[in-house]
Amino acid sequence: MKRRYFLQTTALSAIYLAQAERYRRVLARSSPRKLALLVGINHYLETRDRALSPLNGCQTDVELQRELLIHRFGFKPSDIKILLNQDATRSNILQTFETHLIQQANSDDIVVFHFSGHGSRVFDSEAITSDQTNTAFVPADSNHLNPDRSVNDIMGKTLFLLMSALKTDNVTAVFDCCYSGGGTRGSERVRADANNMLHPPSKAEINYQKDWMRKLGLTPEQLRDRRKQGARGVILAAATANQLAKENDFADVSSGLFTYFLTQYLWESAESLTDAEAMIKRSLFTATGFQEPVFDVRPELMTKPIYFMPPIHRSAQAVVQSIRQDQAILWLGGLDKRTLESFGTGSTFSTLEGTETVTIVKRKGLTAIAKSSSKLRSGTLLKESSRVIPRTIKLRIGLDSSLAGQAPKIESDRIEFILAQNGSYPQFVHYILSRVTSGSLSAPLNSIALFSPSLEMLPDSFEQAEESLSDAIARLTPRFQGLFAAHLIRQTLNPTASQLNIEVLLHRQDQPNQIIAQSSTARISNIHNQPIPVKTPCQFQIKNHDRSPLYLLIALISSNGRFSIVFPNDYISGDLSGEVSAKATRFVPDPVQGETFKIAPPLVGRGEALIVASRNPLTRTYKQLRTLTEESDRMPIVIATQRGIDAIENLLSDLDRQSDHSAYKISTEDVATLFLAFQIITA
Repeated sequence: MKRRYFLQTTALSAIYLAQAERYRRVLARSSPRKLALLVGINHYLETRDRALSPLNGCQTDVELQRELLIHRFGFKPSDIKILLNQDATRSNILQTFETHLIQQANSDDIVVFHFSGHGSRVFDSEAITSDQTNTAFVPADSNHLNPDRSVNDIMGKTLFLLMSALKTDNVTAVFDCCYSGGGTRGSERVRADANNMLHPPSKAEINYQKDWMRKLGLTPEQLRDRRKQGARGVILAAATANQLAKENDFADVSSGLFTYFLTQYLWESAESLTDAEAMIKRSLFTATGFQEPVFDVRPELMTKPIYFMPPIHRSAQAVVQSIRQDQAILWLGGLDKRTLESFGTGSTFSTLEGTETVTIVKRKGLTAIAKSSSKLRSGTLLKESSRVIPRTIKLRIGLDSSLAGQAPKIESDRIEFILAQNGSYPQFVHYILSRVTSGSLSAPLNSIALFSPSLEMLPDSFEQAEESLSDAIARLTPRFQGLFAAHLIRQTLNPTASQLNIEVLLHRQDQPNQIIAQSSTARISNIHNQPIPVKTPCQFQIKNHDRSPLYLLIALISSNGRFSIVFPNDYISGDLSGEVSAKATRFVPDPVQGETFKIAPPLVGRGEALIVASRNPLTRTYKQLRTLTEESDRMPIVIATQRGIDAIENLLSDLDRQSDHSAYKISTEDVATLFLAFQIITA
């Protein structure tokens, strides 16, 4: 090679490399950096000064957010800072917020701050509310009061200042805590100081605020005015100021209800904040009946997606965390918590393209070990292919300590009683049996009633005072059978995973445009959730958008736990009308087809509907239901006996894709189960 040619090509190469480096830097600047600080505190100490009971689900909340941010939104693991338990002190939280978020985030970057732990209220002489309080969150080192009776909690005002110091407006703060109540409610824990005492903030907190006000050039009056206008970015809170934010241990997974529903929604969808608010509100209403999240968002931001960015990757139910030879470690954070019991050995997931399949060998909580091929890589997103529902699944009823530790017997191997131990339960319970100890309830004092895990009493579940436990068990056994039937069908819920194309609406029968609730296997942006006056006739509208006929079963669960099947409904004549033709719409009831029965919720409270659709005929189910109808001579069919449970187990057998007698295998190719929740109010 000639020297001149060598020098020319070398110079050109150097110029090219310099231009490429400049271009790389421009691209790096044009792509916003994504930064997160995630805080979770389980290990609180309950002291004489403060009633901060230990929590179980805050570390899981952090894991839920971390896996979501990395595998759905493309955050780099190194850009996510995590503070857990004793590391989440006041100084560490504030310092990490400054160094990791304020000092590093530029104007277009994305910032997420998440806190799961206890919340509180502190005295604030410059509050923007009339009660002179400010909400706060409790760091790990705030178990005791200071000598001046102040607390080391981090105030909402402080967070406002820190968010104001960010260079970017694309900031989201998530708080899974609350500011009233505290302690344990039924089988769930409340994330607040149970003392409800109003203490002043520490001098360090006040001085920290003053320091930031100087840095930002704000007077107390200017800060007050800005706070009235709202914080920069978006604040998502688990509950309103006077409500309880709860965590539970459903299916061996301890987590905050709000965080779980938020992250599950974001695994499925990530549309506008308006859509997210509607979906998460509906989920919390279904789970608790009262907890209502707060989306503190300026109106112009409501059309923005959560975290101010669309997902980088497609929706999924699971992700491969790591590969160990022929085994994959899976994270199942996109699954519905109510169905986790059904994802044991033999359940399968496939890649989003459907080219590879993994089979679960063992699951603990949200982590599973699965057999995999050598082609899978860490970070691969997965969707459900099939689940395995064990035939040994049970409904667990907690026995409150007010029942004096008695362990009753019941003639059913599907109902299990769990005794309370030191005010809590060793495992999650679906319902609680307790004596009524408060005169504020409608039941007589010392009567025995059935409660939800949140201690909401089921209507009509009590009788006279001083009833014996054995008599109460005998009286409520039909109710237990219906609740177990509902629990069994809920194990098949799969609206986001099913490959069927079906939509179900519930509306007033005389006003079809008044939609009460709706669900679909396709994403619905405009969610309807309207209350309905008690005893108002309703009608289901089933839209089969699929290319093949579908065979349906529709069940209703009233607010008192009564379980009834309203479709199909013509067993006596032998015309099993459970089929809905391809590309057709079916109304239930349908007066045009001569159906005269009415669906009219009889009691105030929460109602539920479960809709099961199958590509295959539900032959055994319909046969069993015809027998039950002939025996009772009534419609709708009420599931309240073992024979009724047999009908529901026949349903799972009709849906089953295997011959294994120890479990039911349900495939997303053949089955869709949808869920509707609605509120029934006084007329």
